[in-house]
Amino acid sequence: MKTAIQILSDGKNTFEASTSTFVQMSSIQEHTESTAARSKAYSTLKALASRFHNRAMAEIAVEVQAGGHFDKVIAMIDQMISVLRQEEADDIAHRDRCENNQNANANEIADLEHAIDKTEKSLKRMGNTKKELTSEIDALKKEIADTKDEQADLLKFRNKEEAEFKQALADDMEAARLLRKAIDALSSFYKRNKMAVPELIQQPEYSHDEDKAPETSWSDGNYGGRKSESGGIIAILSMLVEDTEKEIAEGRADNADAQEKYLKQNGALQNTLDSQEESKASAESSKADLMEKIEAAEKYKGEKEDDKDAEGDTKKAIGTDCAWVKTHFQSRRDKRKTEIQGLVDAKGFLAGVASGKDVI
Repeated sequence: MKTAIQILSDGKNTFEASTSTFVQMSSIQEHTESTAARSKAYSTLKALASRFHNRAMAEIAVEVQAGGHFDKVIAMIDQMISVLRQEEADDIAHRDRCENNQNANANEIADLEHAIDKTEKSLKRMGNTKKELTSEIDALKKEIADTKDEQADLLKFRNKEEAEFKQALADDMEAARLLRKAIDALSSFYKRNKMAVPELIQQPEYSHDEDKAPETSWSDGNYGGRKSESGGIIAILSMLVEDTEKEIAEGRADNADAQEKYLKQNGALQNTLDSQEESKASAESSKADLMEKIEAAEKYKGEKEDDKDAEGDTKKAIGTDCAWVKTHFQSRRDKRKTEIQGLVDAKGFLAGVASGKDVI
């Protein structure tokens, strides 16, 4: 060890001369490499700046050509790479946002179109039901009118029957009254003439010609007439009274029967009318409910159509904002990739000879 130290100590002057020569040669070599690196970096940056019209890259190229410090140039390149990568991230985010918005918009429009189509079909069905209910209501109105007309005709006929009955009854009662009055007059006449009552009810007798009127005779100023003929007249009048009273009774019975039949027929018509009016009320209620549903459906459809129009405007806005994605996203990405690679290459040229300090 002592021997080696002594050898190195004795060759101190020689080593100093040798070291000076090594430094000078190293400096020359580093200067040459630096110039070549700058030239390559400049050419690369200039070509990229010209190709893509990138002003920032042109500024870096000028800085390299002007002999800027490697650390400064590399920092500028790193910054440029960072900017380009951020642009890349922004483009990707924009593309993803566009795709998401376009998908969401398309789905929303599809949902709205489905809702509108479904509502239109529902409105069509309800429209058919409305026509059916309207036809049913119109038919029921006609049936109700016909039933009321039948009731009116039945009542008119019954009133006519009642009027005829009352007139016939009045005529019969008047006839009976007159017949009784005639009987009373004849009875009084024969009593005043002291005729026996039994003879008053005898049937008339004709000895020769029944069509010949009886003859009268007067004696001592008293009426002695043919008692049997007079009695026959009273009997006939009495029979007429009985017939008239019988006719009155039969007329009343017939009228009562007619009234009962009228009430039965009118009751049946009233039941029919009540059923028809109930059906009509039910149909009108159903139609009213249906009209509310139709109104609500039309309102809903209008709202959905407004929403669809709004989504159409959104689609246009998205299309304007995102049109470049379809036409330029990939070309921008390829261009940026080339730019980044060029910057990385330029940085590599410079970094290969840089030592972290100015070596020019």
